[in-house]
Amino acid sequence: MGCDDCGPPSDVHRPDPTTAPAATTTGVVAGHGVVRGTVTFKGVAPAPEEVAGAKCHSGAAATSTAPVVVSGDGGLKDVMVYVKDAPQSGPVTSAAPAVLDQVNCQYVPHVVGLRTGQVLRVTSSDATLHNVHALCVDNPQVNFGMTGAGQTRDLTFKAPERFAVKCDVHPWMRAHVYVFDHPFFAATGANGRFEIPGLPPGEHTLVFSHPFLGDREQKFVARDSEPADADVVFEKGK
Repeated sequence: MGCDDCGPPSDVHRPDPTTAPAATTTGVVAGHGVVRGTVTFKGVAPAPEEVAGAKCHSGAAATSTAPVVVSGDGGLKDVMVYVKDAPQSGPVTSAAPAVLDQVNCQYVPHVVGLRTGQVLRVTSSDATLHNVHALCVDNPQVNFGMTGAGQTRDLTFKAPERFAVKCDVHPWMRAHVYVFDHPFFAATGANGRFEIPGLPPGEHTLVFSHPFLGDREQKFVARDSEPADADVVFEKGK
């Protein structure tokens, strides 16, 4: 199965939807190299979709969904950055869970990364029905309901892949999950910044993956002596 029985609902820490941190690497590192950089967006970002709070549940605040989230200085949020063909280090069982919350009828964070064997803790902060539908291909699909605030369910995945998670009750809700068999990944935060530590020395290729804008690649050389810089610009339609 792609998930574990998690028993009765329980309270967990739920990140603020405006300050949710980028995903971080976990597990045993393979070196001392670091790559860091900024992902920016050039052009006019698509307009967000406005959603009335009543479509979520009674008393909910209005919200909006934006396929591209850009900071005032052009930083692009929600880009999953990872090393292509990285050395595999297998599943982990002791890492802290990655958390995917449902806040005001949106998934928070919008993009989340985790390791094979690591727990993805799906939680709900909403006093309404949600349907969590993970569209896996290489792992068994997951589809279950959550009926109120404070509920949680733990999932694990055996195979690396990327897949969307949607809510069939609220069709604008969508998240993107990346499962890796190595620890060399990070998602950009609100400022577009990322950092991946623990890299073995040598030439590597970074993949910059955005759910709406597609993927970019860039080579870099990891050295134990100093961090490598890798900055990428996304443009709509390019």
